[in-house]
Amino acid sequence: MKKILTKSETIVTYLKNKKLVTMEELKLRLGTKCRMTVFRRLSKLGYISSYSHSGRYYSLKRIARYNKYGIWSYDSVLFSKYGTLKKTLEFLIDNSYKGYIASELNTILKVKVEDSLLELVKNKII
Repeated sequence: MKKILTKSETIVTYLKNKKLVTMEELKLRLGTKCRMTVFRRLSKLGYISSYSHSGRYYSLKRIARYNKYGIWSYDSVLFSKYGTLKKTLEFLIDNSYKGYIASELNTILKVKVEDSLLELVKNKII
């Protein structure tokens, strides 16, 4: 059975060792069944959630090492300093010199972006 975090063992220590975790891991480590308890603790620490894997993974901003596009990859899980995939697309497109084609964005972000791009266009965001 997993050990519940004590006062001496914080989420920070746990995440520094693991780099990224799921909600279920955090609930288990904190000894709670409530997602909001976990989010309250994470929000005080400055957390990020993955834009790949349906946002299933969490880490801390201070752990991430972003590339020139603002992307951090760890164990094939992708995080963006801009937040969600849509926010990242919006930032990259708005700050590009010549723009991008979808295949270039797929390569940069290492995920399929066409559906998100279509939503951004439909909502007149880009």
